[in-house]
Amino acid sequence: MAEAAEGKNNRLSASEVGKALRAGKPVTLKDGGSLSLIVTGKNAGKWVYIGRKSGDRTNIKLICGYAPETGLSAARAKRDEYRLLLKQGINPNEQRREELAEAKRKKQEAEKTFSVVAGEYFRIRKDMTEKTRQGDMGRVENHINPFIKNIPIVDIRRKEHLKPIIDKLVAREAHTQARRVAGLIERIFSYAVDAGYIQGTPADHLTRLVPRQGRGEMKHHPAITGKEEAAAMFRKLWAYMESGRSGPSIVAAMRLSCYLPVRNGNMIAARWEDIDLKKGLWTFSQTKNGRGYTVPLSRQMKEVFAALAMFRRGAWCFPSGSNTGHVSNGGLIKVLRAAGIPQGEHCLHGFRSTFETLALEAGIPKLICERALFHVAGDSTEQAYNRAEYMEPLGLVLQWWADTVDALRDGEDVPPMPEKLIAAYR
Repeated sequence: MAEAAEGKNNRLSASEVGKALRAGKPVTLKDGGSLSLIVTGKNAGKWVYIGRKSGDRTNIKLICGYAPETGLSAARAKRDEYRLLLKQGINPNEQRREELAEAKRKKQEAEKTFSVVAGEYFRIRKDMTEKTRQGDMGRVENHINPFIKNIPIVDIRRKEHLKPIIDKLVAREAHTQARRVAGLIERIFSYAVDAGYIQGTPADHLTRLVPRQGRGEMKHHPAITGKEEAAAMFRKLWAYMESGRSGPSIVAAMRLSCYLPVRNGNMIAARWEDIDLKKGLWTFSQTKNGRGYTVPLSRQMKEVFAALAMFRRGAWCFPSGSNTGHVSNGGLIKVLRAAGIPQGEHCLHGFRSTFETLALEAGIPKLICERALFHVAGDSTEQAYNRAEYMEPLGLVLQWWADTVDALRDGEDVPPMPEKLIAAYR
């Protein structure tokens, strides 16, 4: 009986199949067991099995492969596989469609990495100021992407992926930055929920991972303020910058961090339209206190920009391949550490403290120091005073400071307070 069934179901031979395919004439060859070879052209055909689900009288057409790639024995094996599925009440065509849909869904999920979703978030946030956008993009680049940049958003977990990001910042006692990064992550994941990429967010209340600081616990930014220590720091920085281990953009930004006591977030986002080398002016359209400022360029700052201008490309003064298009604070911090300046000893913001301490020690008026730091100084009358009136003394102080940096670096005496300042503020 088994042999009779075998002969009834398997009527074709491999030679018959090969002969029909070589002939190429449209024909249907029945193998039995509802399996047929439909020849569609020279050396071209497809294996078709007609079956029914258990308890259903509707015929289902199933493709068992394409000839000659799929041979006779392989087509029979596929038919038997389909026959078993139909007995179980499964439609292989529907199963295949579901498998393809699932594969497509997984592919789409894999493509929606954190970095991709963060990019979408920034594109839709038209309400952001450019300063806020650049700050948040810098946080993604420096503090978040190193951990989860290429992980699909659906696979990111709170404990495994997000908590370590915040923990690292807290361990550095960078509590303010930790809160900002946590809040940014919360907003990006909320967008992912709204966009339908994830069902729920693992970032809810992520800011709670940042310890609360009691009154009086706020710590100052670490800064080198002594002359000897500052001299050693500048020597280390210049030795590193002249070693060729960093590109021209990051080196130029680092030199200007030393020469100009400006907040680095304002400096690194400088555009060429902000720089007037002929007049020797650098304009900052908006700073932390909401005001715009213009500062005179010292001789050293002019030299830095003149060198950068020789290789100018695009709008940014300090271009890079980052998402922001310009160098980041993180890149400058890496220079500090690579130059051998420890984390707890000095930070980027510390250059402002270095300037103010040494400037006040040299007798530079507090009002001009505050102006150089972009602080709102003085009483209401002084604040209302035409800020252009401070340009000359500000220029003198900034040139004094650039010369002081060079003198400390080269082991020379700090230059005295400029004579014109002495006369004006006697």
